[in-house]
Amino acid sequence: MKKLLLLIAIIILCSCEKDDTGNVIPAPAKVLGEWEPYKIERQVLILDWNAGDLVQSIGWSDVTPSSMNVSMKFNEDFSFNVFYDTVITSGGIWSKTNDDNFSLTFTTNPFSDLQENYTINFYCDNTMSIQYLLEAPAGDHDFQNDDWYIIQYYRLPETSACDDLINYNVTD
Repeated sequence: MKKLLLLIAIIILCSCEKDDTGNVIPAPAKVLGEWEPYKIERQVLILDWNAGDLVQSIGWSDVTPSSMNVSMKFNEDFSFNVFYDTVITSGGIWSKTNDDNFSLTFTTNPFSDLQENYTINFYCDNTMSIQYLLEAPAGDHDFQNDDWYIIQYYRLPETSACDDLINYNVTD
């Protein structure tokens, strides 16, 4: 157990952003703190009939559950945790890509087995999203080999998302 804790500490310390002289750069305040999801969009296979023929397409669906007990917390040491209620379910390290984008890498239980790094996109100071790959629906369909995505939208607790700055895929 001590070896595991030491390994996690080393990963976190090595992940800290440093300037050209090796000094640790402070974590940007924009990403720090707890974030709660408020909307989830997912690509789905749509089957429709047109003049007696089955037509297949990829479309977006709002898969937001009626209740979400999940949150993410980004820490100053460039680590993050994903919580279900108050229980940590996964975590990892994050880094700054540019002023509005951040990257995160899970060290435990990633959102998707299809990718290692995730990009966080900000729309305003209290609203962000994380988009990642998911497996295509099973079966023999025209889009089996296409990339399929899910987007989770987050906001700071007790705030309203800046919806006017986001181009949601599902607007109904």
